[in-house]
Amino acid sequence: MKISFLPVLMASGVALGAGSARAQDATKPAPSTAEQVAAPMHPVAASDAEAQRPEVNGPLTLDAAVRFALVNSPVVRGAQAEIDMALAQVETARAATRPTVSATTFATSGSEAGPIYNTPEGVLPQNLFAVPRGPFANQNLTLMWPLASGGRLKALVKQASAARRASADDLETVRLDLILEVKTAYRGALLAREMQTVAQGREQATAERLKNDTAAAEAGRLPQAFVLRDEAEDADARQEGTNAERDYKIALLMVRAAIGADPASNFTLADKLEDVSEPAPGDAVPLALKQRPELRAARSRLETARFGLAAASGASRPQLALAAMADANRMRGGSGVAGGASVGLVLGIPLFDGGLRRSERDASAAGINKARVQLDLLQIQVEREVESAQLTRDAAAKNVATSGAALASAEEEYRVAGLRYESGRSANLEVLDSLAALTRARGNRAKALYEAQISADQLARATGQP
Repeated sequence: MKISFLPVLMASGVALGAGSARAQDATKPAPSTAEQVAAPMHPVAASDAEAQRPEVNGPLTLDAAVRFALVNSPVVRGAQAEIDMALAQVETARAATRPTVSATTFATSGSEAGPIYNTPEGVLPQNLFAVPRGPFANQNLTLMWPLASGGRLKALVKQASAARRASADDLETVRLDLILEVKTAYRGALLAREMQTVAQGREQATAERLKNDTAAAEAGRLPQAFVLRDEAEDADARQEGTNAERDYKIALLMVRAAIGADPASNFTLADKLEDVSEPAPGDAVPLALKQRPELRAARSRLETARFGLAAASGASRPQLALAAMADANRMRGGSGVAGGASVGLVLGIPLFDGGLRRSERDASAAGINKARVQLDLLQIQVEREVESAQLTRDAAAKNVATSGAALASAEEEYRVAGLRYESGRSANLEVLDSLAALTRARGNRAKALYEAQISADQLARATGQP
C-alpha cells in the first residue's frame, strides 16, 4: 500500500503545477486602447530607466510624444506593477482550491515517549507526529485537498479576479491621464511657439518702422518725436520677444518632463495649431458612462466587496477536505523500515467564535454600501465633467470663428494705416495702434486654436477616449 500511494501524491503535485501554469495564462488582461496606441514603441527596462532616461531628438509629433510617454513614464510602470500584484493575488486565491502536498522528515532521540513534533511553520499541510523513546527516524508525506468550503474559496478567487480587473482599469485611467497631460503640454508648447512668432512679427515691424522713420527724420521729413515713440515701441517689442522666447523654452521643458525624456534631449515640435472646432457629439454622456475606466474600476470594486461578503458567509459553513498521509519510519530495536498510508475525509463545522465571523460579514456588507456610494458619486462626477467639456468645446468653436474674423479685420486695418502714414495723411500713432491691435488679434487667434484643441482633448478624456 505504501508503494502504490506515493505515485498518487507525486502525480497530484505535477497536476497542480500544470494547472497553475494554465491559470497564469488565463489571467493575463487583454490589451487596452492605450496599449494599442503605445504598441509601436518598446518599453525600457526598469534598471535602464534608473540609469538614464531615453533621449528624444529631432522633430517630434504629438502622436510620437504620446507613445514615448506611455512606454517610458514611471507612473505607467507603477500602475502595471499593481496589475502584476493583482495577478499574483488571483493565483494565491486559486492555489487555496488545489491539493497541497508536504514532505516532513523527523529524526529524534530522547528518553521520553510521546513528544509531539510538527512540520515547520510555512510548510502546508501541517503534520503532527508523536515520536517514541530512543533514536527514531520518520519520513512523512501529507496531502490535503479542499472539497467543499461553503463557497468561501470560490468567492475569494472571484474577489481577487475582480480586484485584478479594477487594477487593469486603474492602469487605463493612468494612461488616459498621461495622454491628456502630454497633449496639454505639447499644445501649450505649440501656443508658446506661436506667441513667439507673433512677438517676432511685432519686433520686425517696429524695427522696420524705426529704421524708416529715423531716415525720414534725418532728412527733415518727420519730427524727432515720432522717432522717440518708435524707439520706445521697438524696445517694448524686443522685451516682449525675449519673454516669448523664454516661455517657449519653458514649454519645451514641460513637454520633456511630461513624456519622461532625458534632459539631453533636443527635439522640435513637428505639429502646429489647427482648427478642430467641430461641434461636440450629442451622445457624449452615454459614451462616457460606457467607456470611462474609472467607472469600470468602481464596478469591479463593488463586485470585490460583494464577493468578500460571500467569502465571509462561506466561512460560517462546514468545511470538507480530502486528506491522505503516508509514513516510513525506523527505530532502534525495530525490524527494518515500518510505516503505512491512509486516506479519508475531514469535516470541520464552525460552532462558536465569539462573534468573529459575524463581525466580518458586517464589515463586508458595509464595504458593499461604501463601494456602491462611491460608484454613484463617480457617475455624477463623470456626467458633470462631460457636460462641462461639451460647453467648453462649444465656446471654443465660437471663439475660433470670432478670432478669425477679428484677425482679418486687424490685418486690413494695419495695411490701410500704413498706407495713410506713408502718404503723410496720419501720424505714426495710428500705425502703432493698428500694429498693437494686429498683434493682439494674432495672439487671440493662437489662443483660440489652442483652446479648441485642448477642449477637444478634454472632451475625449471625459468620454474615456485617448
